[in-house]
Order: sequence, then C-alpha cells, then structure tokens
Amino acid sequence: MKLANAYDDEDYRAVLERGDILFFPNGGFEIPGAVRAALMGATQDARSFHKNIAYKPNIDQVSGLVDGSEAEVVKPAMREYSRCALAFLGRILPEYARAWKVDYASFRSIEERGRELPPTKRNDLLHVDAFPTRPVFGDMILRCFTNVNPEQSREWMTSDPFTTLAAETAEKAGLLRYAGASGSSLHAVRRRMTKSLAGLGLPVVDRSPYDAFMLHYHDWLKGNQEYQANCRKYRFQLPPGSTWLVFTDVVPHAVLGGRLALEQTVIVSRESLRDRALAPSAVLEKIAGCVLTE
Repeated sequence: MKLANAYDDEDYRAVLERGDILFFPNGGFEIPGAVRAALMGATQDARSFHKNIAYKPNIDQVSGLVDGSEAEVVKPAMREYSRCALAFLGRILPEYARAWKVDYASFRSIEERGRELPPTKRNDLLHVDAFPTRPVFGDMILRCFTNVNPEQSREWMTSDPFTTLAAETAEKAGLLRYAGASGSSLHAVRRRMTKSLAGLGLPVVDRSPYDAFMLHYHDWLKGNQEYQANCRKYRFQLPPGSTWLVFTDVVPHAVLGGRLALEQTVIVSRESLRDRALAPSAVLEKIAGCVLTE
C-alpha cells in the first residue's frame, strides 16, 4: 500500500486497481477561487445523518446545510467544483469515463478528529465503502479528494487492499450466507417485489447479493475490534492543496484528522477495468463460487 505519485505510471488504472492511492501533490486541477470562497463560509449540519455537505448532480440539489438559504451560494459552487473534478478525471482516466456513472460530490467541512458519530458512521475506523441508497451491482466506487485547507494536512490511515482483506475475513464476515441466498427462489421473489415497488415510486432499494454483503461488510469491519487493532496499517499526511484518487471499496481506509476537503465520486464500470479480476465483486465471487452481482 503506497501513495503513487502521478506521472510515475503510464496507465493510472493499474495504480488504482491494485489498491494504491494515486497522488497529485500539486492538486492536478484548478478549483476556482470563487468556489473556495463560497464554501469556506458554508455552515454544515453536524447531525449524524448529514456527514457532509453533499451535491447531487443528477437533480442539481445540495444537502447538509444548517441554513437552507445558504444553498443559493453553495449549490453553484459545488456544481462548478463537480464540473472541474469530472473534467480532470475524464482527462486522466478516459477508459473509465466512457462508461462511468456520475455520483455525488461532497464538502467535508467538519474536523474529523474527535467527531462524535454512531459507530457505523465513524470515519476514523477502517472500512470499505458501500452506499445504502445507491447499489453498484459489482461496479466500483472511485473517489477524488482535494484538501482545500490552506494550513492543515488531512490524515488518512489505510490497510491492505481488498484481495488480501477478503481472503482473510470475507467468510468470517458471513459471505457464504449472502452467496447462498443469491440463488434462492425467495431472493428472486424479493428482487421482483422490490423492483415493482420502486417502479411505483416507493422508497425501496433493489440490491444484488454483492451490494447487500458489502453494506454488511462495511459495518462488520468497523465493529470488529480485532481487525481494527491488529491489521496492517499505513498512515499518510495529505498536505494542503493536494489531490488523491482511490477506489474506496478496494482500499480499507479511515480519516483520522483534518477538515475542509472536497470530493467527487464516480461509479466505474467493472467492464472498463484494466484487470477485472481485481474488482471486489470478482474477488468475492471467486471465494463464494457463484455470481453475486446479477
């Protein structure tokens, strides 16, 4: 596990897929001064159901603000940041960009050290990402972070990537239970009912067995004291102005300290990977001996 400086490798996909962090010490792309200025004054809702200020490009809405009137300033700033970040990602990762799905952007304005959150939402515990409301069906979560704090580094801790993690812990975490459900008639009925209810506009989420396991795994890792205490750990100080890219479902990660970071997420198609065997879904399907992504 390492920080891989940009331009050291021709194909950035190889860096990301093997579980390293692609690091741009000078930022990689320009975030307009007006965007930074607008966001520095934003007041984030610190309650646990708003971990960050989030921008949803598909509906052009922002959430997580204490005062809704601030959206008039924050929303156009987040829209412009998202545009800049996506242009940068598309330029350096064109193979991914052809088929990715644009997900949320966020502004992490609150100091992470000592932040009070429920255990499953704590950022300072090692975990791999999974989204409760946005299943990926075997595709992958790529996130681009920039530290816009002018003075303070952002402190990250990571552990060995998913290929190692899953080999050591996936079965202990109950993978085979989810794999067994994947081919059952009950699971098929549940999926059909969920799709029908979603089609009626009801707030239900259709998940593959892979997505269901990854949500469980996210919480299981955070709650596993043996893993948190004894796994291999790598610590990084990510300085002001730097940008880093990472598959957060490949790299177990925790944020130990820092505030004022911007982030853009895209969902990368498994089919566009340089090495599809390194996708977490492929790793889990090999262990389970069955298809989990449907």
